[in-house]
Amino acid sequence: MMTKPAFELRYDQELELMRPVLHVDYESLSPEKKQEFEWACQQVCAKIPDRLQQLEQAYMELYEKLKDTEDEELFFKTNEEMNELSKKISEINLLYLQIEGTYLHSNVHM
Repeated sequence: MMTKPAFELRYDQELELMRPVLHVDYESLSPEKKQEFEWACQQVCAKIPDRLQQLEQAYMELYEKLKDTEDEELFFKTNEEMNELSKKISEINLLYLQIEGTYLHSNVHM
């Protein structure tokens, strides 16, 4: 019988990023497992700025398109796409803050 790992990195299709997922309480991890988990979190955080930049660029392209749109249907469709991108940007920022605040910030060694 295989035991479930203490944590895993799971691909989030909507955000197009890996997310760290803990299957046990963080405090119950051994020091070695905490270090492994924190390293995995750092790897995820390292990818976030590029992903945000991609989304922000796509948002600005839609914004430019929206400014020149006279077709009402296209206006609403473009606006909806911009709202989806805004939602993803917010979710990625929250993911970053959660990882930094919950797992990395409290474990910085000075």
